[in-house]
Amino acid sequence: MLKFVQLVLIASLLSLVTLQAYAVTPSPAMIEQFKKLPSAEQERLAKQYGFDVSLLRQGQNTSSTANNRSNSVTELTQTRRDEQQLAGARQQPKSDEAERFGLRMFDAEISTFAPVSAMPVPDNYILGADDQLLLQLFGKQNNEVRLTVSRDGKVFVPDVGPVTVGGLNFSTAANLIVERVQQASIGVNAAISMGELRTINVFVAGEAKYPGAYAVSALTTVTQALFTAGGVSDIGSLREITVRRAGATVAQFDLYDLLLRGDNKNDVHLQHGDVVFVAPVTTLAEVRGEVKRPAIYEVKSKESLGDLLSMAGGTKAGAYPRAAVLERFDNNVRTLQNLDLTDTNTRQMRINSGDVLRVDAASLQAENQIVIAGAAARPGFYAWRSGMKVTDLIRNHWSDLLPTADLDYALIVREGTPGTITEFLQFSPAKAIANPSGTNDLQLQPRDRILLFHYANEAFERTKLDTKLRDNITEKLKSNSDQRWLMADLTKSAFELLAENEVPLPPSSDAIEIPTEHLSVEEQHRLLTAELSHIFSNLFTNPKVLLLSKHLSRKEILYPILQQLRLQSRNDNSLATVSVTGAVRVPGEYPLSTGSRVSDLIAAAGGLTDAAYINQAELSRVIKHADNRNGVEVSHKRLNLQQLFSENDSDNIALQSRDRLNIFSVPNWTSQREITLEGEVRFPGTYTVQQGETLSQVIARAGGVTENSFLFGAVFTREQIKEKETVQYAKLVEQLKSDVATRALAAQGNQIAPADAMLMLREIERIRPIGRLVIDLEQAIAANPAFDISVEDGDKLIVPRVNRSITIVGEVQHVGTHRYDAARTVQQYLQLAGGLRKRADAERTYVIRADGSVMVPTNSWFAVSRGELKPGDTIIVPLDTEYKDNLSLWAQVTQIFYQSAVALAALNSF
Repeated sequence: MLKFVQLVLIASLLSLVTLQAYAVTPSPAMIEQFKKLPSAEQERLAKQYGFDVSLLRQGQNTSSTANNRSNSVTELTQTRRDEQQLAGARQQPKSDEAERFGLRMFDAEISTFAPVSAMPVPDNYILGADDQLLLQLFGKQNNEVRLTVSRDGKVFVPDVGPVTVGGLNFSTAANLIVERVQQASIGVNAAISMGELRTINVFVAGEAKYPGAYAVSALTTVTQALFTAGGVSDIGSLREITVRRAGATVAQFDLYDLLLRGDNKNDVHLQHGDVVFVAPVTTLAEVRGEVKRPAIYEVKSKESLGDLLSMAGGTKAGAYPRAAVLERFDNNVRTLQNLDLTDTNTRQMRINSGDVLRVDAASLQAENQIVIAGAAARPGFYAWRSGMKVTDLIRNHWSDLLPTADLDYALIVREGTPGTITEFLQFSPAKAIANPSGTNDLQLQPRDRILLFHYANEAFERTKLDTKLRDNITEKLKSNSDQRWLMADLTKSAFELLAENEVPLPPSSDAIEIPTEHLSVEEQHRLLTAELSHIFSNLFTNPKVLLLSKHLSRKEILYPILQQLRLQSRNDNSLATVSVTGAVRVPGEYPLSTGSRVSDLIAAAGGLTDAAYINQAELSRVIKHADNRNGVEVSHKRLNLQQLFSENDSDNIALQSRDRLNIFSVPNWTSQREITLEGEVRFPGTYTVQQGETLSQVIARAGGVTENSFLFGAVFTREQIKEKETVQYAKLVEQLKSDVATRALAAQGNQIAPADAMLMLREIERIRPIGRLVIDLEQAIAANPAFDISVEDGDKLIVPRVNRSITIVGEVQHVGTHRYDAARTVQQYLQLAGGLRKRADAERTYVIRADGSVMVPTNSWFAVSRGELKPGDTIIVPLDTEYKDNLSLWAQVTQIFYQSAVALAALNSF
């Protein structure tokens, strides 16, 4: 086992010594293991296996020398790289500036060049002074000898003598030494390998990055010398690099052969004293646009446009070489030439210095394409062929259309020239599929767009489009910004803003400006509309955006079409649109299709609703006259829709641009009228009523009122009155704000602070109108025509329980409710509440009855009525507005507070 370990150790050390001959650093750990052995054991093992201990020490010293030399070169290279990196940072070209091809090869940031000291030596390597050969003897004698070439070109071989190898190549010198050894010692064979190489001095001159003299390995080539010198300068030539030896040119090197074709046959090995000269660049030309490698290229005198295009890697698949442009300086004037690069003669044109060849991209619009958008199972681009019809693309309801597709209305948008709509064709997908040879199976032309719509104004899987918009917007927002507004129906909100403000669609290449961290409502709207506008702009040109069209509603798909019509509308080409209003599913504006009639417009609007008045409609038409006194005349024609959809379609007249169809609704039509009864009725609930039905009739249907009902305190509310009160409240708040602002500026002695006034105004804004209508329910139940009212949809009647109390609120010492006593007067009830406060306005005290009417007591100087208190009444003692301020509208403010409080108390009393 010990012998096996010794053999492994010696073999490892011998391999390390051999590797050291190739200037590879040995492992210190292996050497240290050998040194740990006793000296006698080291001598015994060395003698037994023919290993020279001094050779190991010599190899160790040589390795140390090689390491020092390698470290010096590495430090020099690193210093050069640092300098190049700083220079590159200062001279980094801008993103819109073209780079010169080939200079990046010497870019310090990406270059992996490093001097290689241990590499195979080619057989044609010429030996010279300081080269080292490793002679290994085996057979009758085992030994290894390091031979160094002397200055006179000789090596001393043991037992042989001096052998002249200087000037010979490595293969010839190795054969010569082996032959001499075999002749001198019978039974001894030899093997020759290369040891350390000599160092040569070369000069890099001309337009190199760092010209100067360099000590390099004898195996250094032209490219390695250029890397050592940092490459060529900004004005240095990559194609005119010469190697001069003893005044004569021995090699011409074109770096483009290596970069473009991988040919390094002229990358010769340098010898001591060689000069690598980099000439200044003479002719540069640039290639821009749709080529594989746009850059600035160095060209020679005999090279042509075809050669320049080949240097750029040729054109891309989306390029249009038939319309290339050549920019050239001609007599110090820049000129342009249109070129067809597919022509052989054109490609043979000579290149001048400063030429710029621009190859633009082909149009994204395919000449023979058909676009299908909307409620299709597979929206996208399809190939057109001669004789193609609609049913060639839409063959079946189940496989080609979405379940929500409108089978009665579809549209073909036809362009005569790209970007100009010339015609609209309307058809029914159901009729086209049912009868492929019928009139609805229209023949298609190149660049037609088939628009399919959903029923009414519905959409398909809307959440997917909202998610797409949300993701796009989220990418543009900061992580800590408020994003709660993105949880709504973004598409609907964005389209409403677009339609309301008529925002023009931006070009498809326009970038959306990223807003700030804290978004205002206006910024949210701007970002939202910009995203949807970007989708609309690319809807029929971008395949990914076209897939989103299935999630758009009828009006949203038509929006970019109508915008395009508005842009191309001129005096001689009026806007080809018609509109429909009234009882249709989707009122609005629609493109005027060829041969379109009234029935076609109704189908485009999704059909009639249930409220449509079938016997009458109106068509308004604008007629232009040359008479300046009456340039425009509007005519109206009444139509019978029942005849329009029958065989006698005389009313189904042809439409003209700007026609407006109004579909009337059935008079007083509503799908359902409901009134709600609550409280002390025998059968409370929601009742469906008909036109003209009275309140007494509804209460009778509900079984009348109970024995505990308080008819005098009944509360009747109506939505129409609630809407009016909302408008009046808003007007009052605005008036109060104006008065407060005026008084704050005009009266310096004003006793009320503006902050207090605005606080009260905010309290008023919180009040929600109830819409109460004062009625006499007792007379209404008795069917008294003077008091019985007709009910409307949304009415609500609340009949409370019997209430025998009197409530006192306002400026009294103790607000509260007291038992009703018919013998007591208003003044006595005020005494029960502790009397009036200092700020009370006793003269304006009034009573709000349980039925909502107002009674002014007899002790008031402005009394207009007299009467006793009744159960459920509320006594109001208002604030003396003149005590604090003479703003007269504060009286109205307090009245609003008290009346709203009384009404709410009545609603919550049961």
